[in-house]
Amino acid sequence: MIKCEMMQIKIFSESPEETQKIAAFFIKTILQKKGKVSKKALLVSLEGNLGSGKTEFLKGVAKAVKLKTRVFSPTFVIMKRFNLTHPVFKYLWHLDCYRLKKTSELKELGFSDIINDNRNLVFVEWGDKIKKALPKNHLKINFQIIGKNKRKLTISL
Repeated sequence: MIKCEMMQIKIFSESPEETQKIAAFFIKTILQKKGKVSKKALLVSLEGNLGSGKTEFLKGVAKAVKLKTRVFSPTFVIMKRFNLTHPVFKYLWHLDCYRLKKTSELKELGFSDIINDNRNLVFVEWGDKIKKALPKNHLKINFQIIGKNKRKLTISL
């Protein structure tokens, strides 16, 4: 019998800048491995308390994929789309589910269409609030506050 369990990688960051560098390495590694074989979007759920580094991580991703636009947490608009110039991915979607009351609200945002399009790279802050709506094969990064600037990132593959 073969039993396959989720692989976890734990990384410690000492500063927001270091969190951005970790994010850049993460996304570059993922993009190198990703071909257009998936039928769905590549989705990464970012989970952790307020101020734990989720948006800083996204800023690092944005720099690595050469976005010209500054990334802010879309808490009040819930969702933002950015155009990419990548051979596989056309859009980077950034969702912040902090203010969502029910997963059914995602339907109004077109979430199902977004995650079913393999040209999309999707990052969901507060993904733990919409667990039931996330595809089974998504990646998850948990952010834990260890100290003033120190964070523990647990990446589940």
